[in-house]
Amino acid sequence: MNIPEPLLRFGSIGLVGLAIALAVYTVITGTDSRLHQSIRDYTVDLDKQCRLLYLKTTGTQIVQRQGALLLVLVIASIFLREFYLLGACVLVAIVPRLWLDSEIDKRKKQVDSQLDTFLTTLSNALKTSPSLGDALATAANLMRAPIKEDLEFCLKEYKLGTPLDQALINMSRRIDSRSFNSALTTILIGRQTGGDMPTILDRSAATLRELARLEGVVRTKTAEGKSQAYVLGGIPFVVTVAINLVDPGWLKPLTTSFTGYVVMIAAAGLWVAAVFAARSILNVDI
Repeated sequence: MNIPEPLLRFGSIGLVGLAIALAVYTVITGTDSRLHQSIRDYTVDLDKQCRLLYLKTTGTQIVQRQGALLLVLVIASIFLREFYLLGACVLVAIVPRLWLDSEIDKRKKQVDSQLDTFLTTLSNALKTSPSLGDALATAANLMRAPIKEDLEFCLKEYKLGTPLDQALINMSRRIDSRSFNSALTTILIGRQTGGDMPTILDRSAATLRELARLEGVVRTKTAEGKSQAYVLGGIPFVVTVAINLVDPGWLKPLTTSFTGYVVMIAAAGLWVAAVFAARSILNVDI
């Protein structure tokens, strides 16, 4: 019986793909396997990050899409014999987590940039309404995302029966920003001690604005130093390439003798130490 070659090829690809899928499914669904535990923890972390960003996508959906894409890439690399596709598997595995981490960091910076406006708005709302809950609702209506989303979620918790102080603490944990935590601590302390909340919030907002101004000055002053550090860090590689192009044998002793290897290791160690030293010096934190 003669079976067409294309049919055999596609049939074999389908059977191998099915076998790989069944093997992966068996390993993953085995609740006692270490792989299953790792995937479950990874899914929980992704789901938490998606909730922090208020995304409709869940961690389970991301993991399922990653698994399907990884399976396709593995099968394609085997049958096409293009093993560079396995490198794409690494990207598929790490890019979602890196993207979510980047978006969370970006969101924290956006919240910090809105913090002084939020405190001023809350202070003005408290001047017309002594209730902190009503003032937060007014601020939520006036503020823009991303802080608006956190305020609305906090108010939903409060309306569902969570004490307002606990709802504020939960919001602080979700945002996980040092500046925002300090501001909420000020609000909670003022609420519990019965201080003049509008005045306290106005002073906190003024302090944050001054801190932002000082950080801008520091960034401006250190920008030139950072650019110089990048140039100096890249000069050794540029010089090495240029010398090798002009005289290919001039650097040959570095790779053909024990002394040359010692010199290269020492030079690499000093370069790394210099990079970390420059980074530590220029990383000024107010």
